[in-house]
This record gives sequence, structure tokens and C-alpha cells, in this order.
Amino acid sequence: MDAISVSGLSKYYGKKIGVENVGFTVSKGEKFGFIGPNGAGKSTTIRMLMQLLHPSGGEISLLGKILGKENPDIRGRIGYLPSEVQYDSDMNGHQVLKFAARAYGMNLQDTMGLEMAERLQLDLSRKVRDYSLGNRKKLGIVQCLQHRPELAVLDEPTSGLDPLIQHEFFNLLSELNKEGMTVFFSTHVLSEVERFCDRVAFIREGKLLRVSRVDEIAERLLRKFTVIFRDQGNLIDKLALYQLDPNAEYQHGEHTFQVSGPIEPVLRMLADAGVNDLRVERPSLEEIFMKDYSEHTEGEQ
Repeated sequence: MDAISVSGLSKYYGKKIGVENVGFTVSKGEKFGFIGPNGAGKSTTIRMLMQLLHPSGGEISLLGKILGKENPDIRGRIGYLPSEVQYDSDMNGHQVLKFAARAYGMNLQDTMGLEMAERLQLDLSRKVRDYSLGNRKKLGIVQCLQHRPELAVLDEPTSGLDPLIQHEFFNLLSELNKEGMTVFFSTHVLSEVERFCDRVAFIREGKLLRVSRVDEIAERLLRKFTVIFRDQGNLIDKLALYQLDPNAEYQHGEHTFQVSGPIEPVLRMLADAGVNDLRVERPSLEEIFMKDYSEHTEGEQ
């Protein structure tokens, strides 16, 4: 059973597209990243997943229950963190977590709330009105995860967090994921997805561009090779490079070229040619996203 199944999901605001014909699945126990620039449709999709926004079309299934048809009461099995958290400003952090725990039919002491707050360096005695943006985000994270949900849906969870707290946040997510929790989170920070996620979906202007395994994406795309030959005057080796990549460059004694697919044949060719120095660079997710973005734009023109 998939933790999330989305098919043909659309949301229109008059003639404006929020999202259009979005479809993907997230397996139970998976760490799934939902990535795109601001305004791409990430939050719109998540709000429809959480039944905070009514779709114009399509179907959503969470934890095996079809939303809007089976009227499932699965809120206690899900943790949700919106991109902007808002709480009663007169309550302190402890009261917020206690109230949230009761909504899940639990006492605060029976949740991970107090432990998580300590790990995220959150002072629960302070009132919400006195919290900084980062501390409000910490409170939202703890409220989302304290009851050990089966599925965590997080919208831009690291915004406002300093690097040390971000690191601890991902440690928490990893620990809960190892216990079986499915993680779905949106972000515009590509390095977070590259470091943490199993699969990633790219969205732009409300349309899904790609869904791929993170460890497979770079394998299918270009790698950048920088080579220094022992014999710089060997034109045969240089011509072989230009057959691999017509846009190969030569500058300051270095040949630079890009190749997609398996690299073993390239390495064999370079070994036979006699190489003094070799650097191979994998594309980052940011480069991959920008490639998809430009190809999609060109396809629409």
C-alpha cells in the first residue's frame, strides 16, 4: 500500500493554474522530496493533501484511504507542518504541545514532544508571541512529529532554522523514518533533497516535470571530465575527446568535456591515452533541475 497516491490532481483559480494534472505515488517508509521554485505549486498540492483546499479535479489517497469518498478519519496517523505556523500567541510552547497531544488522544508525557523540544533547543516556557520565526518553526516541527505519525507531510520545514538545528532536524526525521514513518516534504533547497531523500519530484508552474530516484538522476546525466595528458601534443587523443563531446574545451593545459551514460569506456580510453591528472564532477540536483526547467521552457516555445 502506498502512503500517498495522487492522480490527475488539478487546482484552478479562475483561469489561473495552481497545479494541473499532477500525479505521483509515495511508498510506505519512503523519504520523498517535492521540489520547485517559489510559486511552483508545492504548497497548493500539500494543502490539498491535507484537505485544506478543495481540488478542481483528480484523486488523492492517503494511507490507503481515498479523500472525499471514504471520508477517512486518519488525522491521528498523519503529522502536518505548514510553511507558516500559527498558534495562539498567549499560549506557551508547553501548552501548545499539550493541546496538540490531546487532539491525538495522548498525554504530552506519552509523546516525544519534550525530548524533541530539548534536542531542537526550544524553550517551552516562553509564550508563542515571544518566539522568533525559527523558534515558531521548531514548535511546529515538534507538534508535527511528537506523536510518531505514520506519515509526515512538511512544507518548507527548514526555513528559519540555523544550520545546527537543521542538522538535528534531519537526524530526527531519519530516526523516525527508520521506525517506519513516511516522509514527504517540500523545499526549494536542492541540497536537502540530495542529502536526505530516496526520490524527488520536480514541479514548475503547477506541472510535474520529473519524478526520479535521487541516486539515479545524476547517473543518466552529464558528467564533467577535466583531463591533463602526459603528451599535450597528441592530437589523436584530443580528437577522440571531441568525438565524445563536440563542445570540448582546452584551456591552460586542461581538456574539459562532458559525457552522459556509463563512464567505464571513457576511463578506459583515457587510461590508454596516458593521463597525468583527471577530475570527474557529478552534476548537482540544482544543475539537473535547471536542465529540466530549460528543456521544459524550450518545449513550450
